Amino acid sequence: MDVTMKKGIIIAVALIIVLIVSFFLWHAHLNRLRSDMEYHIEAFYEHFEQAEVQSALDEAVEAKVLAERLRDNEALDAVSSYIEVSEAVIRGNAYFEDGQYEHARNTFSSALDDAIKIDNLNYNFIIELIAITDAYIRFFELIEQADNLLERDILNLALRVYEEALLVATTLSFEDGKELATISIQHVEELIFLARLAEAADLESQGTMYFLNGDYRESITLLRGALEIYYELGEILRVAAVQARIDLAEQRIEEQDRLETEELYNYGEQDAEYPPASSPDDEHERVISNYEHNRGIDFDLRTLIDNQNQPPASLVRMGTRPGLNEGWYNGCGWVAAYNSLIILGNPMHPAEIVHHFETTGGTVWDGVFGTFPHAIEGLFVELDYDVNHTLFPQITLNLDDTIRNSRVAILAYMHTSAAHYIVIEYRPEDGTFVVYNDSFARRRSATLGLDSNLHQGAVIDSVNALIRESPNILFTFSLITIN
Repeated sequence: MDVTMKKGIIIAVALIIVLIVSFFLWHAHLNRLRSDMEYHIEAFYEHFEQAEVQSALDEAVEAKVLAERLRDNEALDAVSSYIEVSEAVIRGNAYFEDGQYEHARNTFSSALDDAIKIDNLNYNFIIELIAITDAYIRFFELIEQADNLLERDILNLALRVYEEALLVATTLSFEDGKELATISIQHVEELIFLARLAEAADLESQGTMYFLNGDYRESITLLRGALEIYYELGEILRVAAVQARIDLAEQRIEEQDRLETEELYNYGEQDAEYPPASSPDDEHERVISNYEHNRGIDFDLRTLIDNQNQPPASLVRMGTRPGLNEGWYNGCGWVAAYNSLIILGNPMHPAEIVHHFETTGGTVWDGVFGTFPHAIEGLFVELDYDVNHTLFPQITLNLDDTIRNSRVAILAYMHTSAAHYIVIEYRPEDGTFVVYNDSFARRRSATLGLDSNLHQGAVIDSVNALIRESPNILFTFSLITIN
């Protein structure tokens, strides 16, 4: 065998050895790639089951690279589906974090559909994500529903829906949602409180008007309705004030019954019956009689009346019931008008004022309970003054501020014995108020030491404080300001 042949055999054997070694090396490389791919696939499953979606996606991407290198189309298809599911969940999370819950819900649903097709994949956390997203969607649907009810003033139903939204937010530990629902609930509860308070105030207002008109039984019915609501709202001060008014109305009913019984007795014990109705002529004669009597009383038309219990004010008659038609008893209304006209520089004799009230239906139950607020307002309107009249002014006005902006004011309040009118004049030079014909103001003036160098009227620092801090004053029911 020559040398050339020997070399050829050696080269051939070497090539065969190289090929065999290369084969085994390549086969080992492929096994390592496949092993690595399977490792990444297994890691994907583990991360996905723990809802570690980004880590699962990273493992799936690594597995895809290896599947492409192995040219394993079946593995490549499987790994691509892992990537699609993971990316869908990540997109859904991004939508969720951005508050786009409908988009998140749709994306999670699509991811779930794809995950179901993958063998051995634990997709329970996707179901949980969908349930949580549905709860967030439900929360905002409830908030929107409650907002719409609130806009339509359906307050109680709106409150219940907001409370349901709060329960959903609490279950989700959704802090922003809890805060939103809580603030909304507090707002609606405040509106409900104010609505109930307004309802009670309206009943109280109507009850008081019936009281002023002498219909005490209807007054009590309405005031008790207000009282029930004030109890419900915990408005203890209002409860006390309304209860005092009810007690006063019951006293007035007793007084009416007593007066009617006395009238029946005076017209004969044997056939006790009501006296015949007065004819228009009789009424006219009584009004003229009062006018002539009052005209005979001397007033200088310059001195304001600060105590109706003293002459000449106590002698003025209004109405026809003896003992109940004299100025000391029922004169505060016409005294307020008289004082106001002097302050305005347009004095009028009390006889003219009383005559006006008696001929225009301005007296309450023939003057026994004084004068209607609207009758006083009407007098100044007829005299061409700029008049503003507010019922229950403490509900809507600041008494001090309103009176400061007027030339003179007439305030009516209810105290524990009766109703009363007072006149108030603001003194801008020292920022005080002068009150005429009011014992409560005189007491406050003396307590504060403000009654200085005034021949009549009481100087006080605040009308608000006078009403609030005088325990016998129950409430204000009329404020007439005149300019």
